[in-house]
Amino acid sequence: MTTDHGIDPVTALRAAEILESPRRLHRGLEETDDAIATLDKVLTATPPGPLHITILSNLGLIRMVRYQLTSALADLDAAIHCFREAQAHAARLPEDSHPELSATIPNLIGALHARAEHTGNWEDLDEAIVLGRDAAVRIPPGLPQRSVALASLSSALRIRYERSRYEGDLTEAIDLGRQAGADLPQDHPRQGPVLSNLGSSLLAAGMVEEAVRAYRGAVERFEAAGNRHGLARTLNNLAGALAQAGRTDEAVTLSWQAIDAFRALGDASGEVRVKKNIASFLALWEGAAERDADEARQLYERTLADSVRILGEDDATTRALRDRLAVLRRG
Repeated sequence: MTTDHGIDPVTALRAAEILESPRRLHRGLEETDDAIATLDKVLTATPPGPLHITILSNLGLIRMVRYQLTSALADLDAAIHCFREAQAHAARLPEDSHPELSATIPNLIGALHARAEHTGNWEDLDEAIVLGRDAAVRIPPGLPQRSVALASLSSALRIRYERSRYEGDLTEAIDLGRQAGADLPQDHPRQGPVLSNLGSSLLAAGMVEEAVRAYRGAVERFEAAGNRHGLARTLNNLAGALAQAGRTDEAVTLSWQAIDAFRALGDASGEVRVKKNIASFLALWEGAAERDADEARQLYERTLADSVRILGEDDATTRALRDRLAVLRRG
């Protein structure tokens, strides 16, 4: 990143740091907005070409981070606009001249199916699947970008399965997810999202223990890559898979870790989702079989103690746990 186009050295240095790791340097809304403002400023001074495309693509990624923090459709629309612009600029370059820029396609796929889930406009999901199939053909084998495109297509097919219940979509989603993971080096930073998507497909298919293994692998890769957003979401997903496997203690323990991770990001909506999940895990555990009264009380006592420590006495989750424990103690 140079200052040849009228960018002051401080802004240029900050932009270079952001472009080096767009998901890593902004942990809350204020820092995310600072990153967006910095790249917006640099973008306007950067002529068309590979750097311009890289900035657009990274702006899209950071706006996706903002969407995860705010759940605002406007942030998601802005991310999609950035990815579309980057793709349009990349199409004007000589074919295969910059294969690293093909990462824009899976990013667009992911944003489109996120918007389909948000709005219920399934035309976005259909477009994501078409783009994914095209990318799987056009991006040369051996490039990490192809694995990411396969994983994005896999995720979009799983979402379509959840809507249509067409088994073929889920089978293809699992096959593509496994292929995407196999094509990447085990220590590649993109293994985190690839394994997390695979875990969700496996869980939808009822392959719970395989899903747990995939999610655990994703947690390890997100931690190694410093991807705190991916880590928080995957801890929550792993907790859900453990609960389905009947390992409720482990599920609740992972849920507290997920809450800590969402809090560190300033993601209040993520924290709320995890709290609701904890209540669901306990209800699922109680309803799954006839429970010994002492066993149930002990589980609620442990969970309540953690809730008081982590959430506080006045939190609604703590109060609900205390009320349920009182009922159990009365017999």
